[in-house]
Amino acid sequence: MSDPKNQHIIPQCYLKQFVDPKTPTGYEPHVWIFEREAKQGKKKAPKNILAETDFYTLKGDYVIEKTLAQIESDYALIFEKKIKKRIPLEPYEHLVFCAFVAAMLQRTLKQKENIENFMDQVIGHAKQMEMAHGVPPKTSIEWEKEKEDAHKLSVIQMIPEITKILYKMNLAFLCASSRASFITSDSPAFLFNSQLQFQRFYGPGLGQKHVEVRMPLSPEISVDFSWINNLRGYIGISEDMVHDLNRMVYGYSHQYFIANSEKLKRKWFRRLPLDPVFLWRYLKNEIRIRASKFRNRKYYVRNKKTK
Repeated sequence: MSDPKNQHIIPQCYLKQFVDPKTPTGYEPHVWIFEREAKQGKKKAPKNILAETDFYTLKGDYVIEKTLAQIESDYALIFEKKIKKRIPLEPYEHLVFCAFVAAMLQRTLKQKENIENFMDQVIGHAKQMEMAHGVPPKTSIEWEKEKEDAHKLSVIQMIPEITKILYKMNLAFLCASSRASFITSDSPAFLFNSQLQFQRFYGPGLGQKHVEVRMPLSPEISVDFSWINNLRGYIGISEDMVHDLNRMVYGYSHQYFIANSEKLKRKWFRRLPLDPVFLWRYLKNEIRIRASKFRNRKYYVRNKKTK
């Protein structure tokens, strides 16, 4: 068997669930992949998108790619036999499913860039300290070497830890109505905390009481992990809720979003949901922020005059 050098950032077993059901007989099944900013779509076979050479290869070793391939294979079987048919998972199947979602949180290009951007900041601080103290650039060089494989190592190191947390959370499968379909993206799994929407300092974390982990699995089913006690099992949701979840999927995408149809909905691209309660909370928060800035500006001007 040849070495698996062409490595999918988003696995084919996942993407194939989003193929266009109207693909003509005799033609290769395809998804519609759209550029995030241009919103221009192209028909592409799952095997031909979101892949890079040696994306997970670690010093010539393919252990990460092979580990991911095994998780994907196990997940694909569970999805077809259980999730697609809306059958409850057995404990081992639940664990495998958690491992798959954990991998999807870590394996993407977006996560790679997040890790590397953080390490660039660390390297920059190290260089400043070395210059300030007049010492050789030893620490910064060490961090630059660490950066080369930081994402690859985080994939293999973090999957077990995230899997343990997801397994403890409540598991719900949100099922779309026949009139709407879920879309996905090049960063399909994401964390969301409704209590952090009106501040800019803290991001969502798995240990937070109100955090949720969301990911579309197919045009018909999306998963939601949470600490909410009554959110379990297979749950039917309205057409509006599907479109709102698609809005979030688009919002968390990196460079591309993917659908099983070339038809787009304007609702997916709105910055805010059309929810009167949310809009009222958002407006109140904006007024509070602007009032605080105005008070601070007045305080600064007054103090400047007294000096």
